[in-house]
Amino acid sequence: MLIISTSDIHSPRYLNDFFLALRDIGEIKADIAILAGDLVERGNYQHFSPVYEALKNRAMYIVSTFGNEDFPENRVFYREKYSSVIWLDDEKVELEINNKKVTIVGSEGILEKPTIWQLNHGITQDFYMKRFEKIAEMLCNSNSDIKILVTHYASSFQTVFGEKKSAYPFLGYRVIEELSIKNEKGKKCLPNIAIHGHAHYAKRTFYIVNNVRVYNVALPANKKIITIQTL
Repeated sequence: MLIISTSDIHSPRYLNDFFLALRDIGEIKADIAILAGDLVERGNYQHFSPVYEALKNRAMYIVSTFGNEDFPENRVFYREKYSSVIWLDDEKVELEINNKKVTIVGSEGILEKPTIWQLNHGITQDFYMKRFEKIAEMLCNSNSDIKILVTHYASSFQTVFGEKKSAYPFLGYRVIEELSIKNEKGKKCLPNIAIHGHAHYAKRTFYIVNNVRVYNVALPANKKIITIQTL
């Protein structure tokens, strides 16, 4: 199974970079194109159109989660206008590809510390811990051949290396490390692959954490679209 993945296009800010990156992968057609949020700048969902048009014939499925710039109040419009995209907002989808059952769990993700703006708008650490439990439940209860976790915020700090240490708590959470603790209790909670974005200035964008392949696919960090081959 071939996956192509990116995030943080912030269309139209990095739209030219996206087109150049898409050109660089040639004419390959993927099984799944996975987008890990921050698709547009400041919630202007209409700017997703050129990204969608460029991808719709490049993959069998397009699966996307939302980022903090894909404002919650506008997410219904993404679903209405781009209904052929599988949008995941603390949700999962099960697909069958090449006779393999694939589960994709998608979420905006979790922060170790909410931002001041989030705290002022009622998004607390308790909110994020409840989201973590929901993500864990979806993964733990899946018996698919391949499990993929897609979040906008980083699911491990190993793939934000290069960012300022002081920024880590506002970039993500040790989701994979915490899921591994659940796994030791007898539940198969770890995904095979974890994909995230958000960390624009990371210098290390791939790392294996507890046997999970973790990819930071943020376009500003990679300057390319990430290709992932599964067994």
